[in-house]
Amino acid sequence: MPSRRRSLSWAAGCALLVLLWQTATVHYNYGGNWSALFCTGDLAPVPPSLSGEQIYRFPGSNGWDGQFYHYIAHDPLLRDGLAQYIDAPRLRYRRILIPATAFLLAAGRAEYIDAAYKTAVLLFFLLGAYCLSRLAVLNGRSAAWGMVFFFTPAAVVSTDRMAVDVSLAALVLAFVLLTRTHRFDGTLYAVLALAALTRDTGILLAGAYCMWLLTEKRYRHALLAATAGIPALLWYAYVVQRTDPYPQNGRLWVPFTGLLDRFVHPAYYPFDPALNLLLQGLDFLAAAGVLAAILVALFSLRRQRMAPSGFAIVLFVTLALLLWRPGDWLEAFDYGRILSPLLILLALDSFESLEWITLAPICMVIPRFGMQMSSQVTGVIKGVLGLG
Repeated sequence: MPSRRRSLSWAAGCALLVLLWQTATVHYNYGGNWSALFCTGDLAPVPPSLSGEQIYRFPGSNGWDGQFYHYIAHDPLLRDGLAQYIDAPRLRYRRILIPATAFLLAAGRAEYIDAAYKTAVLLFFLLGAYCLSRLAVLNGRSAAWGMVFFFTPAAVVSTDRMAVDVSLAALVLAFVLLTRTHRFDGTLYAVLALAALTRDTGILLAGAYCMWLLTEKRYRHALLAATAGIPALLWYAYVVQRTDPYPQNGRLWVPFTGLLDRFVHPAYYPFDPALNLLLQGLDFLAAAGVLAAILVALFSLRRQRMAPSGFAIVLFVTLALLLWRPGDWLEAFDYGRILSPLLILLALDSFESLEWITLAPICMVIPRFGMQMSSQVTGVIKGVLGLG
C-alpha cells in the first residue's frame, strides 16, 4: 500500500505538470484562450453551433486532429450534424473513448464539454503515469519513474494538441501491469475493450493477449478475451451506418513504403537554412528511431516471446511495417504517436533486462517532439521574464 500511494502521488504530479504547462502556454502564447489546445485551423469551417465558444483559430492552417475530436465530443452519437465538419468522420468517430468520456463527464451539457475533454485527457495521464510508476517499483526502480510518462510521444501530442493517443499509451501500460500476474479478470477485460475504442490500433492488445492465451492452451480464456473487441466492432458498425466512406488515395499498398519515404524524401520547412537543416536532421533521427525499434524488437523477442507484451510487440512491429498512408508518415508527430505503444513496450523492457538499448528508439524520437514545442517554450519563458 505505501508503494501504491507513492505511485499515485507521482502520477498526480505528472497530471499536475500537464495542467501547469497547459495553463502557462495558454496564458502566454494564446491570450488565455484554452480552445487553442484543440489546434483549430482557420482554413476549415467551424460548426455554427460552436460559434459561441470563441474558438482560437490558427491563421493559414487546416488545423490538426484535436479539433475534430473536440467536435465529436459535442456530438458523439452523430445526431447534431457536426460530422460534416470533420475531415474523415468514419475514421475519426471510431476513436470515441476520450470524446465519449468528455461527453459523459459533462453529462451532455455543451457548456461543460470542453473542460470535461481536458479532464478526460488528464485522467489518462494519471492512469499512464501510475501504471508506469507501479511497473518501475515492481522492478526495483523508483516510483518517480511515473513522471517520465509526460515525455512519451503520445503524451506530448495529447498535452499540446488534445490528441486521443494518450489514452492508448496509458492502456498499454495498464495492459503490461495487469498481465504480469497471468490472471485474466474483469479489470484486464475492461482494458482490452477500452483500448479498442481509443483508436483502431488499440485492438492489437486484445489480439496479443489472445495469442498468448492460445500458446498457454487456455482456450476458454482466449475465446473470452476475444469478445473484448465486440464493443468496438458494434460501435464501428454504428459509425459505418451513419458516415460516408473516407476517400482513398489509390496508392498501391507496399510494406515499409512509408518509413522508407521519410528517409528518401525529407520534409522541407519554410525557415532559414540552418533551422531547416536542424529540423530535417531531427526528422531523420526520429525515423531512424522507428527503424531501430523494429530491429531492437526482433532481437528482444527471444526473451519476450512467452509474455503477452511480447506478442503485443510483434503486432505493433507489424503495424510499423504496414503503415503506408501518406498522412501516417507526414512528420514525427504523426508516426511517433501512432507507434508510441511499440516504443513504450520496448522501453519497458529495460526495467527487467537492464539492456538499455531498448530505450534507444524512444530516445531517438523524442527530440523531434521537443523541437516542435520549442517555440511555445520560448513564448512562456519570455512571458515569465516579461520580455514579450
